[in-house]
Amino acid sequence: MTCRRQKVLFIGGLGRSGSTLVERLLNELPTTFAVGETIHLWERGVRNGETCGCGAPFDDCAHWRAVGSAAFGGWDRVDADRLIELRWAVDRTRQLPAITLAHRRGQPGGDQRDYLDHLRRVLLAAAVVAGRPDVLLDSSKHLSTAALLALDDALDVRLLHLVRDPRGVAYSWTKHVARPETDGEVMPTYDPARTAARWVTDNLGFEALGRWVPTLRLRYEDVLTDPRAALAAIGRFVGIDVRGLDLGFIEGCSARLATPMHSVAGNPLRFGGDDVTLRLDDAWVTELGCGRRRLVTSLTAPLLVRYGYPIRPAVSGRRRPDRCGR
Repeated sequence: MTCRRQKVLFIGGLGRSGSTLVERLLNELPTTFAVGETIHLWERGVRNGETCGCGAPFDDCAHWRAVGSAAFGGWDRVDADRLIELRWAVDRTRQLPAITLAHRRGQPGGDQRDYLDHLRRVLLAAAVVAGRPDVLLDSSKHLSTAALLALDDALDVRLLHLVRDPRGVAYSWTKHVARPETDGEVMPTYDPARTAARWVTDNLGFEALGRWVPTLRLRYEDVLTDPRAALAAIGRFVGIDVRGLDLGFIEGCSARLATPMHSVAGNPLRFGGDDVTLRLDDAWVTELGCGRRRLVTSLTAPLLVRYGYPIRPAVSGRRRPDRCGR
C-alpha cells in the first residue's frame, strides 16, 4: 500500500515580493489551505502567543489548538525555546552548504532530522485539521526552509519562485510598516544596496534549488496584471484540475477574500478585510530616487533582464498600464 505524500506549495522569494497577497488568493481555492510562515511558528506563535491571521491570539485560535493537539498532544509538550535554537542552527542561509550536502546524500542528518520531524508533524496535523486539502501553502519564503522541507519523504514539495522588480522590493524595504499584532513594533527596514544584493543571491539560490524541487517561477507583476491566469498556472503546476476552477472571487481588479488566514507571521495584509484591490504598486518609479534606483538597477541588471524587467522604467508619472487601465 502506497501512502499519499502531502503536497506542499512553498512560496519562496525575497520578502516584500507579494507573497502574502498570492497566498491569500491561493487560500481561496477549495483544495488548498494556507499554514502561513512556519519558520516563525515556534517563536511568534508557540512561545510569544502573537495574534493569528484570523484575529485571535495564538493560544485562543481553535485551528492552532487543534493542530498542536494532533501533532504533539498539545503545545505545552513542545519545548519552544529548544525549537527556536534548533531553527537557528539548521534553518538559515549560512546552513545552505550543509543542506545541499544532505540533498546529495539523500537524507537529512542530526539536527536537520529533528527539526524536520517537528515541521512535518505540524504540516500533517494542519492538513488533518483543515480537512485534508490537496495542497498546503507555506509562505515562509526562506530558501533554507524550502530546501529543508524538500528533504522530507513524507512531503511532496513544489516551489513557487515568486519574483518582483528589485527596485520595487528595495523601495518597500525602506518604508516603515507597523506590525499590528504587537504593541508599537514595526517591521525592519533595509538599505537598497543590501536589498539588491539579497535579491540577487536569493533568486539565484531558488534557481539552483530547482535541481531538486519542481519549480514554477512567477512574476508578482504578472499576478496583478492577470490574476486568473496566474492562479490557473499555479493550479496546473500543483496538479489541481483547473477546468472547473471557480475563480468568481476575482472580479476585474478586485478580489473578495472570505477565507480566514491562520498565519502567525507575515505581512499585515494577512489581517486584511474581505475586499482587496489588485493594483500594480509601482510608486518606486518616482519615490525611490534616481541615485538609489540606478544603484539597484546596476547591482541586479543581469537577473533583471533575465526575468523580463526593463532597465529603464517609465518615469514622470508615465507608469505602465495594467489590465485594469491603471
